[in-house]
Parts: sequence; C-alpha cells; structure tokens
Amino acid sequence: MRLLLIRHGETVDNVAGNYAGITDSALTNHGVLQANRLGRHLADTGTKVAHLFSSDLQRAVITAEAIREAQDPAPPQTTKLQLLREQDFGFYEGKKFFERPREGNKSGKDAHLEDHRDEPGFIGVESKESMRIRVESFIDAHLVQLMHEVEEERSVAVIAHGIILSHLWRAILKRFHPFVTVVSGVQATAPGFSLEYLGGWSNTGYLDLEVKKRAGPSNSTFESDGTATSAKIPSTSKVGTTPDPVFPDDSAAENATSQGSFTPQHQKPATGTLVPVEPSLASSPSPALKELHLVVKAVNSQEHLKGLKKTRGGIGSLKHDSNQKTVDSFFKKRKLEP
Repeated sequence: MRLLLIRHGETVDNVAGNYAGITDSALTNHGVLQANRLGRHLADTGTKVAHLFSSDLQRAVITAEAIREAQDPAPPQTTKLQLLREQDFGFYEGKKFFERPREGNKSGKDAHLEDHRDEPGFIGVESKESMRIRVESFIDAHLVQLMHEVEEERSVAVIAHGIILSHLWRAILKRFHPFVTVVSGVQATAPGFSLEYLGGWSNTGYLDLEVKKRAGPSNSTFESDGTATSAKIPSTSKVGTTPDPVFPDDSAAENATSQGSFTPQHQKPATGTLVPVEPSLASSPSPALKELHLVVKAVNSQEHLKGLKKTRGGIGSLKHDSNQKTVDSFFKKRKLEP
C-alpha cells in the first residue's frame, strides 16, 4: 500500500503572513493550480488513490478534491475530519507573524506568548500533547485497518497542514520503528538529518511512503548506493530554532513551544464517526502493524510543480474564485465535420 501525506495548496494567509491554524483560509489562484498539478501528476504516474482523508478546512478539502477528480475512476468521496485540522493558534489566529526579538533564540510568537499568556482572556496555542492525541486517534480509527490490508495497487492520501502532518508522521514512524527503510537518494545531504524531523512541508509537497509485508527480521536502514547502514531514530531529537519565515508557511510554527495542555474548545464538532482513543493507549504500537515494514520513498516531493510559475501582477496571490472562467472558455470550440 502506498501512503501519501500531503500539504494543501497555497492560501491567502500564507501569502499575507498570517497565522492560520483553524482559520478557514482560502486557496489562492496559484494554490488551485498547485492542487490541480498534483492531481494530474498522481493520475499520470499511475497512482490509484482508493481512499482520501482530509482536514475539514477548505484549503485541504479543495486540494483533496483536485486529487479525487483527476482519478479514473474517482474515489466515491473524500473523508473530511476535524482531527486533521492544523494546530489551533488561539490568540494568534489571523494575526501577522510576530517579529523575532533581536536578543535570544525565541521566535516572535514565543516571546509574545511569554509576555502575555497570563493576561485575562488570552487563549493559548494548542499543545503538542493535544495534537499527538488527535493524530493517534486518526491512525487508529482510519489508517491501521487499511495498512493491515496491504495491496500494492492501492494508495491512501491524507491531505492536511504542515504542523499536524509533522506530528502525524512522527506518530506513524513510532508505530513502525525499527522496521523503517529510506530509499537511496532520499536522505538529506545536510549533517544532522533526522527521520523524526524532516523539515517543513511545501504547498502540495508530499511524503511518499510504502507499507508492505515484512519478509523477515530487519532494522531501520538507509539504503545509499545499494549499501544498507543503521539509521537509528534519535529519542531526544529537538526541533531546531529557525527565524520567523519571510514567506508565510504555517508549518514554520512547528518551532514554537506550546505552553500548557490547552485543548481547543471553540472548534466545531468533528465530521464523521470517530473511534475515541484513550491518551494512555495512544502511544502504544498497534498489533496490526507488527508484521509490516515502512519504506520512505520521497520527502516533500514537488515533482508536479516543475515549470509552474506564479502569475504576475499579483493575480496568482489573489483568493481563488470558483466562478472565474479560464481564457479558453471565451473561445467557442469549432465543430469538426464528420
């Protein structure tokens, strides 16, 4: 089975430099082109998507629908889930990125949070523990059974957001460890490459994974030039400190430290029927995966975006209007004589 973890297309808040976690940010015109490119790329390369799971926010749903509609035959529906929403930024939702202080290594949001978190009415950022429970619940309710029923021709696509996808990946990684393989050429050339922290997700970039039956005893390995070597997953890895992004990217906030154990209370009820998972059990490896092996085939793949340039004059960054007509639609097609 092939498993694709995909980030949504570019949004108006990405362009504006706003925190947009649970804010239902719209795709830009360029974001829609990215999604359509991805859908066609997967279809043209023979990827048969049988199951689509998406955050219930429109930027993820529209990206998922572009993938679904490009399939032939198309999957019956996209399963939209609140569990896959982005991290809730609380007070920071819809606000501009805060500038990084000149002194210290804190992000702008971290510094502001430290100064204002005790003020009356301040709503904190969703904790990492809350996100961990969400992704564990999603895995148990929706992925475990599909992974157990391994079929080479079937693909499962999960379309969500940069930060929550990073948490989802780490949860999946822990389920399979130590039976994880990275194919030749995938590992980063920079020192300190870690399977736990693969870096940010670009708009419509995707993590390409393969789940297959395990042939026999194995250890996590990198395959480099045909030579397998040990690739241990560090248990104490930490997210590095990086500057606030110049170009908005909601995955960049992964570097911010969540405070407390805040669980969002102002979100809408989740879509669909979900199987609740006790926090104490959420981190336990699933018995259904004990005979499976995970292969990392591509990280943040953007093959589908080669040659795609944003329309000039600011048009590409504008909010996409589904009622807009393409240039081709203004020209009548000439009827062909029989």
